[in-house]
Amino acid sequence: SVSTEVWIPQIANQVPHLKIRWDREVVNITVRDVVRQLREGEPSIEVVPGSRNELIVGVWMMQRGDAQVVARRIRQILRAAA
Repeated sequence: SVSTEVWIPQIANQVPHLKIRWDREVVNITVRDVVRQLREGEPSIEVVPGSRNELIVGVWMMQRGDAQVVARRIRQILRAAA
């Protein structure tokens, strides 16, 4: 029930972003609540602001190993809501 898409916005200097969507009937949590939990968690994680129907993760400032940390945290939040 979770899908992802790599997306490169025209105004982002060719930096890839990851769009994450899920079926709210299977994973009962809003994008806004995921964003809040990411921000309030340890480590605090910020995603692209203003997301409503999908979670958008930008990779502009990520360093080696950060992707695994972000992915693990998002997986924990979505699994807990399933």
